[in-house]
Amino acid sequence: MKEKIINQALRLLKKEGLKSFSMRKLAETLAIDPMTIYYYFKNKDQLLAELVDVVFRKFYEGLRLEEGRTNHKEQLESVLIEYRSFFIQYIDLSLYLIQSPNEEYPAVNILNDLILDLIKASHPYEDPELTRDILIDFIHGNALSVSNKPRKGSKVKVKENQKDPFQESLTILFHRLFYNTRLT
Repeated sequence: MKEKIINQALRLLKKEGLKSFSMRKLAETLAIDPMTIYYYFKNKDQLLAELVDVVFRKFYEGLRLEEGRTNHKEQLESVLIEYRSFFIQYIDLSLYLIQSPNEEYPAVNILNDLILDLIKASHPYEDPELTRDILIDFIHGNALSVSNKPRKGSKVKVKENQKDPFQESLTILFHRLFYNTRLT
């Protein structure tokens, strides 16, 4: 039953959004007594924390890191691109995370550590934590701006021989952070 609650909560969160999400609505969609949910989760925050864990596990399972790959910048870029897609896919849960920055989410800490390790391996930079925070904030800001735009299709249309605007911006940011240069 716990897994059924979690799966339905994810669907409801995507459909209704974070502001409209409630334990009562969740119980109604499952056709169960709300107290059944409270048997498994003491409150809405505990349920949302569980959802964070579930979706981040899905993210890690889908992450395509190649063992032994020595180009850590490419791996970092790949992780950031996939994280942006993930953030957009689970935008309301992502917003919940941003709104509760003081909470400890082990699954989120794993991502932060992975990004930090890739930064340290890419470039022995004087402040890798700041670099990680800049990159993650860039991803969040970009994902939020894209998720708020009304779109006909799910992807930004890119003309032939034109880079995706997000990837182009990420490349520029990489040059500024890792090479302290500007692209011309």
